[in-house]
Amino acid sequence: MMWIGGPAEAQQRPIPQEQPTSATSNEPAIRAEYGVVPGRRDFNSNNPEHFIRDAGYPVGVFAVPISDRDRVLAFDLNSIFTTVCPRIDPTPVAIPNDGGKFFRFRCPSNWDSRDVVFLESTAFEPTSGEALEWSGLAGPSPVPMPRSAAGDLHDYAAIARPEMFQGQYLISAAWFTGEYLPRKEFDVLRGDTIAFGHYTLLDRTLFIGESQQKPSTILYESKEPVEVREGIEWAFLPKNASEKTKASMSTLYKIPNGYLIRVSMLHDHEGFGTDESTYFYVWEMGRWRLLAKAENTRLY
Repeated sequence: MMWIGGPAEAQQRPIPQEQPTSATSNEPAIRAEYGVVPGRRDFNSNNPEHFIRDAGYPVGVFAVPISDRDRVLAFDLNSIFTTVCPRIDPTPVAIPNDGGKFFRFRCPSNWDSRDVVFLESTAFEPTSGEALEWSGLAGPSPVPMPRSAAGDLHDYAAIARPEMFQGQYLISAAWFTGEYLPRKEFDVLRGDTIAFGHYTLLDRTLFIGESQQKPSTILYESKEPVEVREGIEWAFLPKNASEKTKASMSTLYKIPNGYLIRVSMLHDHEGFGTDESTYFYVWEMGRWRLLAKAENTRLY
């Protein structure tokens, strides 16, 4: 299901420049935050959620550290659902063990997920959404081998077929250098070995196309080498490129002037939890940018 090649792979074809795109930025344009539902764990077998919410936080109500908005845009991380949630009152609320400034927002009462990210702007409210199911691209890479590449060189391409594209493909393709498959290394904080993965990302692209090789719309492309550290950089690599960090382009949303892509990343946190990050990249009128980024630490 996964296609990986190297310099010996033949018949590499260049990508035509049919849409202007701009390189991704590491600075988000707007603020995003994980919502909080205060409460305590409950292992009573009669409670399927194993969680008891504090008073004032029925299903759909969240504490959010965004103080200057009457309405925020919410994304359920366990589904494709999005909604605009109004602030309940102007009075800040205290969250145990957190000195930040939180405000209560009300989402629909049937929204029982507690894994929700809130964006401070409602201007990017999606008209539809779809979970992306990726598989390896069987065939030559749509990205030609970089001319100046040296060292341990690899390429990887993956394909998805969102229904909203009406038969067209969504293709992710990249060349990268580094030891692949990665060796296990001793992690002092974990006290155990784990495969970190150390890579430099070279030429890469994300495009929509009627065929798997020829794009009709280029959402993003870059030829600038970058050390793989976060977000969409990891999402361009194979799933087994690291045991410590996992990332995927998990959800595609249609917005009035383009598309919004949600990237989900998990980073092993010293063996007792994960650092969880959610990125939102937006493509509007030929322009690609990092819209928002939220971070959270989840303990086991």
